Amino acid sequence: MIIIGAEGRNAGKTEFACKLINKFKSQHNIIGIKVTTILKRDGKCPRGGEGCGVCSSLKGNYEITEEKDLSLKKDTSRLLRAGAEKVFWLRVMKSNLHEGFSALLKMINSESILVCESNSLRHIVEPGLFLMARVKNSDNCKESANEVKMFADQIIDFDGSNYNFDINHINIFNGKWMINAGLI
Repeated sequence: MIIIGAEGRNAGKTEFACKLINKFKSQHNIIGIKVTTILKRDGKCPRGGEGCGVCSSLKGNYEITEEKDLSLKKDTSRLLRAGAEKVFWLRVMKSNLHEGFSALLKMINSESILVCESNSLRHIVEPGLFLMARVKNSDNCKESANEVKMFADQIIDFDGSNYNFDINHINIFNGKWMINAGLI
């Protein structure tokens, strides 16, 4: 598994995940995963304002949805369009992250290569690679990113269209994600 986290919004996390999927889809069965961790059930959006309803609509401790619609603008649809065999969205209470992720893994073939978008998942999983995306020259950093960025194998700056890291330095060897030696 590779986990791609982000210090904030619009840091290029989904775009980078799509590039990885596109690069390896012809050689591997790739599953895309997006994890949305919910802190409170109070119905208030953690980003402020009225929000999108993702947090307030959660029933139970977690929900797993398989994305099947290629036409939407959602991140999960983008991962599917990039060539993922399947894409799952795990919405989960932070206190139930282990339970929710364990349930998701039961739905996935153990031979699959996983591309996951999440900060919080790094608390319970040690992936083959953990990348942290951030907006170039930005000092904004979400709390969830601050908690795990020290575990990042690579910090990737995004300027809105380009990264300071060449995706060709990432490979899969014997089913495990890796950065080519000497490039970390």
